[in-house]
Amino acid sequence: MADLHNPHDTLFRALLSDPGRAGDFLRDHLPNTIAGQLAPAPPEILEGSFIDEALAGSQSDLLLKVALKAGTNAFVYVLAEHKSAPDPALPLQLASYMIRIWKRHAGTRAARLRALPPIIPVVVYHGAATWTVADSLRDMIATEDPDLAFLPGAGYILRNLRAMEIDALSRNAALKAGFITLRREALAFLTEIARSLPAGSDLRRQVLEYVLRVYNVDMDDLRALLRTGGHNELEALVGTIAETLLEQGEARGLAKGEARGLAKGKAEGKAEGKAEGKAEGKAEGKAEGKAEGKAETLRRQLERRFGPLPRDIEARIADAGPERIEAWLDAVLDAPDLATVFAQDRPH
Repeated sequence: MADLHNPHDTLFRALLSDPGRAGDFLRDHLPNTIAGQLAPAPPEILEGSFIDEALAGSQSDLLLKVALKAGTNAFVYVLAEHKSAPDPALPLQLASYMIRIWKRHAGTRAARLRALPPIIPVVVYHGAATWTVADSLRDMIATEDPDLAFLPGAGYILRNLRAMEIDALSRNAALKAGFITLRREALAFLTEIARSLPAGSDLRRQVLEYVLRVYNVDMDDLRALLRTGGHNELEALVGTIAETLLEQGEARGLAKGEARGLAKGKAEGKAEGKAEGKAEGKAEGKAEGKAEGKAETLRRQLERRFGPLPRDIEARIADAGPERIEAWLDAVLDAPDLATVFAQDRPH
């Protein structure tokens, strides 16, 4: 099961981790002057991420190696921006990520340092706010003299999923369905999505999991919509996903509690201490599992209303006790913004 805390990253990687879909994405979204230089072979998906740790909750990335018709290779670096509003620092971040890619590729080998492969940067954005970020670092530098504008990168290619026509999202039906889901329009296109995602496929489950965790829709309402459309398999899958998410949260809490209990018993060096510790750990684990389930519900509600959560908010939720989580769950129903939800917790 995917990371509970970052559904955007989970679906993004599920969509482009298949070489065939990744190849279709490049043919659909690269300019013809670049796409025409690609060899027919599908791209190679390379391991690793280059994103700053502080931005890992709001960005995803994927590095592809592509063959060119000229006989050489290039990289395509796909950076997904998951924030509800664009980050004006993105061109600067992107330049640093590209430098990291070149440094990893070359290492200390002089021959590679003298012949770095091209990197084609592609930014994917699906937030509701208008894209207002500078097109390149050059546009961020405060000078009119081109001789003073020394640049580590010339720009990037933006694919704003929100601003595109539905039919232009992709010629690949599964990729198109995933992008519609990222745009939060899956409920309006349920029949098309059900038809586009093969029965029993991992991607079908991952798309439904994203809808369940990110969309502002009740599980029973979602199942009713699927039932009305005749998508019985998807209706059953929604229930399975919901149960698994809850069980995963409770299992993590139980494992932590049992481990603490066993450690306590071992330290005391007595059989009765170990038994007592294990029992205590199981009890604590069950309680913690329920608390983690409520914490995940809070995260899901906050993300549905206000978008991806800042790291400091994630940390506060992770450290909070059950009573505080309950208070925040009550506050999120009527709060106009994220700050209001957590205002009551601040010292006076």
